[in-house]
Amino acid sequence: MAIQDLINWLLPRDDKFFTMLEQHADILGEAAAAMASFPEDEGGAQTTLDRIHSLEHRGDDLVRAVTLALDETFVTPIDREDIHNLANSLDNVLDYLYAAAQAFVAYKVHSFTPAMRELIQICAEAVTVLKDAIPFIRKRKLERLAPARLQIVALEKRGDGVYHTEMADLFKNPDVKAKELLRQQAVLDSLEAALDSCQDAADVLENVAIKHA
Repeated sequence: MAIQDLINWLLPRDDKFFTMLEQHADILGEAAAAMASFPEDEGGAQTTLDRIHSLEHRGDDLVRAVTLALDETFVTPIDREDIHNLANSLDNVLDYLYAAAQAFVAYKVHSFTPAMRELIQICAEAVTVLKDAIPFIRKRKLERLAPARLQIVALEKRGDGVYHTEMADLFKNPDVKAKELLRQQAVLDSLEAALDSCQDAADVLENVAIKHA
């Protein structure tokens, strides 16, 4: 038994960190679902953007709550660094999804390309894996975390392929004007960054599994 696990067994258990991380994952799931059904008409797009912005604010509030709780808690159920890193990684995914939605509306992209839609779907799949995996920490089913990470690594790799192929096609296409390229790139870059942050969160889950095996 690891020293941290022994301490947690001897002292009263505090589950507030698990609750906040699970709440953050739920908020992220809502944002990913909103992106997956993002409307392309101006009114619907703005309404959905506002919804995602509200979720992003709630995520920021949770990160602040986690940070404050870490400052006030002597013994944490898992390493405080892992709690901090996981909360921030989840928040980064949320931030990048909001950035993608904001770029779509602000830069008047008008319609999602097939590559954008595919990246949004891949992000939604990765978020679902994260959302399902995080409760395993509370349940001490840590053997389920490494397989979840592998799923997300595969999704991130798939997303990288979609992103780089689309960017190469945009730059090679003489019919794509510079302004349109920049508009599309802003959305694509944010979606690709969201996927990278999903893998960052998955890496933290693997660290937790290794430390508490």
